[in-house]
Amino acid sequence: MIRLLFLIHRYLGIALGAVISLWCLSGFVMMYEQYPELDDTERLAGLEPLDLTACCRLPSDLGNVDVDGFRLEMMAGTPVLRLMDGRRQHVVDLRDGQHLRAFLPADARSIAATAAPGYGLHGTPRLVDVLERDQWTVYASYHPHRPLFHFAMDDPSGTELYVSSTTGEVVQMTTFRQRFLNWMGAVVHWLYPTALRQHTAVWAQVVIWLTIASLFLTVIGVYIGLRQFKTRRNGHRSPYRGSALWHHYAGLIFGLFTLTWLVSGLFSMSPFGALEGRGFQAEHQRLKGGAVTYEQASAFVNAMSADAIPGSTVRLDVSMLGGQLYALALNRDGQRIRLNGETLHPETLSEGFFAQAASTLRPDMAIADAGWLTEDDAYYFSHHDERPLPVFRIQYGDGERFYLDSVTGELSYAVDRERQWLRWIFHALHRGDFAAVVRSRPVWDLMMWALMLGVTVGALTGTWIGFQRVGRAGRRTLGPARDLERRASVRPQQTG
Repeated sequence: MIRLLFLIHRYLGIALGAVISLWCLSGFVMMYEQYPELDDTERLAGLEPLDLTACCRLPSDLGNVDVDGFRLEMMAGTPVLRLMDGRRQHVVDLRDGQHLRAFLPADARSIAATAAPGYGLHGTPRLVDVLERDQWTVYASYHPHRPLFHFAMDDPSGTELYVSSTTGEVVQMTTFRQRFLNWMGAVVHWLYPTALRQHTAVWAQVVIWLTIASLFLTVIGVYIGLRQFKTRRNGHRSPYRGSALWHHYAGLIFGLFTLTWLVSGLFSMSPFGALEGRGFQAEHQRLKGGAVTYEQASAFVNAMSADAIPGSTVRLDVSMLGGQLYALALNRDGQRIRLNGETLHPETLSEGFFAQAASTLRPDMAIADAGWLTEDDAYYFSHHDERPLPVFRIQYGDGERFYLDSVTGELSYAVDRERQWLRWIFHALHRGDFAAVVRSRPVWDLMMWALMLGVTVGALTGTWIGFQRVGRAGRRTLGPARDLERRASVRPQQTG
């Protein structure tokens, strides 16, 4: 039996050692460089100040549209209305009332050129390609924007912009540094090559089963390592030398951490639906109190006075809360001012709203606790993702937690039991997000480097041993054939 385990560990190690080693090495890069993503707050920097002096005209062919909310912003010098329908958008030119359904390369170039100064970029965008997807636009969130116009700014940082052909938005921005480091980081760590990642279901299964196989390899390795660790006649505890000795001791000391990272990485994929959690859509809708209709959007735009909007506003977001429209004025720095939906006067939500929201969200569940959170708690914290404070936290009798934005009153984050488990299994065990004191720098860096170096030594030495064995097997196989070939090539010397 033990011989079988040795053989399984040996040949699985040959097959998977390089994969595990690359996972380890790429993890070091991902500690300091995340996958590039132009989020909503960053996109504000590329917008022009909102100018509604020469508008607004609206089409009459959108009467049956119910939307989550709408936005007013500038697009290459033109005020536009964006009706947000899930991931879809209906874009209206407010100067002439035209419904903009698609954008041409010339439009996209103008949009990119207008946005560039806000990102500190200069020069004329150069159209590189019109593409469905590439390495930096593989997410499903880009599907409503395809095809994408890909522009290069030809600046020292090698900045590239991607503009949606359906909404006219800048949806992605990368630099040479980000692309280079992510080829060594996230692309390797997440097995993200475009050819694989574009097939989401196939990619997920490949990652899941590679991880399960790696877990099996590691469990067997830990068992063998413990079994082989014993005092011998020569006084040594290990029977190995050289790379095998390093592999043995690295496995004994850091094998548990290797298992921890593999298990936590596996659960981050929600294998077979495990720890997937729910979407909280019902709670979102209860808090909003209804959908926004096109008639409401039209009435808001027609009644709006351009002078009532704060001067630094680059975007006006309008949504529903408690059955009433409200507006959110945002500037390039991401600062937000909540405005009354009818008067556009600044307003703040009352304490009574937040107290009532607790029973609105889940009317059938007892409230265990509710109040303001001014610092990170166990489930709402900033580390890899920034989360604004303060928030109004509601805890229910079944353990679920909801966090309401202090400015908008909307649901900004929520965790059910499954997501709470995922928080500890993945964010704590995989990323080291145990508590605030551990997340602080440089404590987190020192802890992660120490653990990752140990795991990496175990993976690299195992991979090297596997390559050596393959090399020896190859030489044994090819050696006799080469000898025969050499003898056949030597002809007997002819004599007179």
